[in-house]
Amino acid sequence: MTTEEAKKIRIADYLHSLGYSPVKQQGINLWYKSPFREENEPSFKVNTERNQWYDFALGRGGNIIALAQELYCSDYVPYLLQKIEEQTPHIHPVSFSFGKQSDEKKMNRYNSV
Repeated sequence: MTTEEAKKIRIADYLHSLGYSPVKQQGINLWYKSPFREENEPSFKVNTERNQWYDFALGRGGNIIALAQELYCSDYVPYLLQKIEEQTPHIHPVSFSFGKQSDEKKMNRYNSV
């Protein structure tokens, strides 16, 4: 897997493969309890349009590779790509056009999560 292939994987799909589900959805943002710590209120946001995450408690965010850096405590990209690929053999990369999707499509996708 290349970095470009990894970046095409939806972060929401990746988190789902790790056992994390969104607590709520606000427009294009999915809110999770952070995968980095125990918490009662969600402070981890995924922008589904940009395919970016942000953890408000950490003050950090980014793409799927930055997420893997935090999850696996490593900056070694080949290792991170291997971990992403191992976790997502059934997830197909998608193209992000940064266009608007209908609310119905988004709701159908995340209601099944």
